[in-house]
Amino acid sequence: MLKHNKYVYVDTGKYFIKVRVLKNRDENSPDSYIVIGRNIRKPRNALVKKLEDLPIEVRDKVGKLS
Repeated sequence: MLKHNKYVYVDTGKYFIKVRVLKNRDENSPDSYIVIGRNIRKPRNALVKKLEDLPIEVRDKVGKLS
């Protein structure tokens, strides 16, 4: 199990982008997401979000990695 849901994986279709989620901020705020990097596969117990569920500023950062 991943520790305290600190990380979320974003499905871009080709890769999974690892994103750190800061819990003390608003979920819809772009400041609460820190893009870490890309992975080819995700861990078994990880939470996966779609790219459309993220704020626009975070989508732009994720788009640069993919």
